[in-house]
Amino acid sequence: MTTKLFRESAEAFKRALAAEMGCAPEDYQSHGLAIVGRPTASREPHLALATTCGAGSVLSVRDPRLGDWARQQQLKANQRVFLPSFLEDLAAYARELGHEGAKAHSASGGTVLAEDLPVRELPPGFALRELSLSEQEQLRAGGEFDNALGEPEERRRIAASRIAFAVVDSTGAPVAVTGIWDQYPGVDELGLDVLRTFRGNGFAAVLTIHATRWIRSQGRLPIYTYGFTNVRSMNNALSCGYRPLWFIAPVYVPSDMTR
Repeated sequence: MTTKLFRESAEAFKRALAAEMGCAPEDYQSHGLAIVGRPTASREPHLALATTCGAGSVLSVRDPRLGDWARQQQLKANQRVFLPSFLEDLAAYARELGHEGAKAHSASGGTVLAEDLPVRELPPGFALRELSLSEQEQLRAGGEFDNALGEPEERRRIAASRIAFAVVDSTGAPVAVTGIWDQYPGVDELGLDVLRTFRGNGFAAVLTIHATRWIRSQGRLPIYTYGFTNVRSMNNALSCGYRPLWFIAPVYVPSDMTR
């Protein structure tokens, strides 16, 4: 059963996603495949992006020759743009065109908020606080919170960062971190990491709900994504009031992601 909040969140996200991809929001309801050129103002650096919100699929390309190749495949079902074989072949063709190092990546799932949940309490001995920019930089260099804060070479992601929060132990050391960044106009994404030895204490849910409330307090739309094999992350999203809405699969050149 959907909620009013989910319907509002879904429609707002579809509009934002369509603007980035270069399609119409209605393309996601078409039950067909739309192959479109990426707008020059789009924030997405990928060579090609396959996206779907469950009905129609959209393949958005930076190089129009990739779109021409995709049309020639005459796919019988719109969802076939998510097949690893299709994405690998598209990446191979991109390399032939001179996009050196182009590679495909597996799909990620995306969720939007469906339920506004109350704040969760932390166990005794732990506290929640905001991280300073210098603390974020130090933790990023350590590599234990890369999903939350990005990797040091991810300049695009770091530049879009808005704020980060951590659960800290009695010594002040972070054991779990969430970072929030400006993904699309009006849309903030949150990333999350919990140190392995501290998992199972509810820290992920505490941070997810706190970050969600912060994003909404800024008048922006929160989204939460997860790798398709990351069942733990998907279940955390569900437990924090999020519901699945879309999938996205890219073909990209690694150097494009760090500019």
